[in-house]
Amino acid sequence: MGIFDFGKFNGIVRALAGFVLLIATVLAFNFSSANRFANNAPAIKQVASQLAMPGYIDAAGHALAAHLDKGEDIKSSLEDLSNARRTLDETIAALTSGDSMKTAGGKTVVLSPNGDEAKAALAAAAKLWSDYKIKLDPVVRFSGSPYARDDNNAVVLNSRGETLKSQLAELKVTSAKIHEELSRKLGVVSSDIESTSAELATTQRIVLGVGIVAALLVLLSIQFIFVRNLQKEEASANRARKETADILRTVNEGLFLLDRNMKIGTEKSMALAGIFRREQFNDMTFDDLLRGIVPEKTLRTAQDYVSLLWGDRVNEKLIKSINPLGEVEVHFDNPAGGFETHFMEFDFNRVKAAEGTMSHLLVTVNDCTKRVLLSRELQESQEKAQQQLDMLLRILHVDPESLTGFLTDAEVSLKMVNSILKEPAREEAAFRTKIDSIYRQVHAVKGEAAALGLKTVEQRAHTFEESLNDLKSRQNLSGSDFLPLVVKLDDLFNHLAQVREMLGRLVDLHHAIASRRVSAPTNADTDKKVGEWLTGQGNTDSLESTGLLSKNKDGAAASALESTLDKLAKRVSEAQNKRVALKFHGLDRVPENYRRAVKDITIQLVRNSVVHGIELPQDRLMMQKPESGVLNIDFVDRGSEGYELVVRDDGRGLQLDRIKEVAIERGLITPAQAALLDARQAMALIFRPGFSTSEEVTTDAGRGAGMDLVRVLVAEMGGRIGLASAGGRFAKFKIWLPAAARAVAA
Repeated sequence: MGIFDFGKFNGIVRALAGFVLLIATVLAFNFSSANRFANNAPAIKQVASQLAMPGYIDAAGHALAAHLDKGEDIKSSLEDLSNARRTLDETIAALTSGDSMKTAGGKTVVLSPNGDEAKAALAAAAKLWSDYKIKLDPVVRFSGSPYARDDNNAVVLNSRGETLKSQLAELKVTSAKIHEELSRKLGVVSSDIESTSAELATTQRIVLGVGIVAALLVLLSIQFIFVRNLQKEEASANRARKETADILRTVNEGLFLLDRNMKIGTEKSMALAGIFRREQFNDMTFDDLLRGIVPEKTLRTAQDYVSLLWGDRVNEKLIKSINPLGEVEVHFDNPAGGFETHFMEFDFNRVKAAEGTMSHLLVTVNDCTKRVLLSRELQESQEKAQQQLDMLLRILHVDPESLTGFLTDAEVSLKMVNSILKEPAREEAAFRTKIDSIYRQVHAVKGEAAALGLKTVEQRAHTFEESLNDLKSRQNLSGSDFLPLVVKLDDLFNHLAQVREMLGRLVDLHHAIASRRVSAPTNADTDKKVGEWLTGQGNTDSLESTGLLSKNKDGAAASALESTLDKLAKRVSEAQNKRVALKFHGLDRVPENYRRAVKDITIQLVRNSVVHGIELPQDRLMMQKPESGVLNIDFVDRGSEGYELVVRDDGRGLQLDRIKEVAIERGLITPAQAALLDARQAMALIFRPGFSTSEEVTTDAGRGAGMDLVRVLVAEMGGRIGLASAGGRFAKFKIWLPAAARAVAA
């Protein structure tokens, strides 16, 4: 319970205390007066009834004498006289002593005159009664029979009867005067008691009147103090309301209270209307406020969180750390169409009453859209800068000629993709053909990027492949399904342009360094590193003059391809937790018009051998093989017979049963067809589009596109492929290419 502020209501408290004291005093007086009235009324009645008692005693004496003269029974007359005598005696005794007595009705009353005249009259009456009682007592105490019979059997008075008769005669002489005087004296006493009661009634009326007037004055003072305090409170409340209104009108945050029923309070900041694009919040709940602008799942989470805040044993600091509305995305309908996206942050604080119980939740809402967008823009800038830095570092580790060749080849492949996308198609088969053609081009770009260590290009190409794979899984295709590919293709184009731009900057840097060498000393190590990266094999002018330029270019191309394949094998083997060594022979003899195709083919075959052929080191040791696998790549010029490209590894070889099993699982053949396949036909299954023995899709395997690309490239050059394998010993791919004069340009 709250603590009452006595200081604020001090005047009212004092006035109320005085009012209560006055009422208590008046009530006490009235109670006392009522008791006295309750006593005086029967006392007056008792005294009044005794005024006739002397006459009654006189009449009783005469009746007794008459009965005695007639010889009648005097018993009842004696009893009446005795009762009257006793009652009057008790009344006079009670009046004289101020003691209480019981009336004939059984009530106990106190007979006590107050005035001097009444007291004197009472004393005289008591004296008269005392004298009269001396004469009356022998008569009252008479007992037995006063009669006897004479000789004639007539009733006559006996001696006791005669004595009684004489006593009555003597009493009769003085009774009339005494009775009159006694009645008069008692009348004075009765008048005194009545006067006292009348004075008490007058006093009571005065006290009541004064009490009523005083009570009204006290009530008026209470009302005055109350009204004055009320006016002060109202003025203070008005100031507080004005200050609250000023605050709620000025703050930029949305502020409102939530009760236990999730209902929004009446007081809220003006900024709330602008934040939530609405003017009315009357009778609205927190659910109504969020419904329609946040996802249903977010709404349910918010409901659970707010309900949790009302728990009695909740750790407020801990629960704030899990606020699901700390930063939430909301959507508002746009009158022009569509919707606007904003970001809001909600903060909840538990509001407790003075006694410590929780009464409301104070909710603070901020539109943090600008901050979030700025933070995202900053993050994107940082990521972009980091990507550019990573790209630069990766470029510096790539042979410049290989990089330039890759960019040229990649742009050609992407232009081919663009052309394929533009080709009209209506039938399902045409759409499937487009997907396969695009897949081969993108996979080639991805493979060479992976070989050169250009991770950003590889990842984008891999994402492109995922979109193509999604299209492959659809049962029905239309031209609109290919529209998202245009966006990803544009992203790849732009990214390659960034790589080329970075390459151009490095060239400009090289020229700038070369210019500075003439005018001022520079950092020799930096100059040398950038210069060597750009010039590759040194001064081409000297090679031109010696006639060795052409040969040098062939060697550089071979060296670049070997470096590319080495890096690819190293990266893939590390990812596979394997070890592999590459051995090259004759790559400098690859004709220029075969270089790109050979490069794409060897990239796919090296990746395939490392992923599927070479075993893990521990498995190789168990098979009594060296931990590190060996991969041989040979290119042989057969003169007019053409060329041979041989890729051989000393791995596990082609597992024909596994190949058939996967082909059946992927729906490429039926179990019945698999049973009829010979070894050569089973090995040929690996060149089917979509075939892969990998259980999961990675950037290096799982899509079934690599060997299909090899098959297509060989076919485009007019060549053919041969396979040889021995389980647990080796796998060899032999590719025959026609002589350069008869080859189709790659």
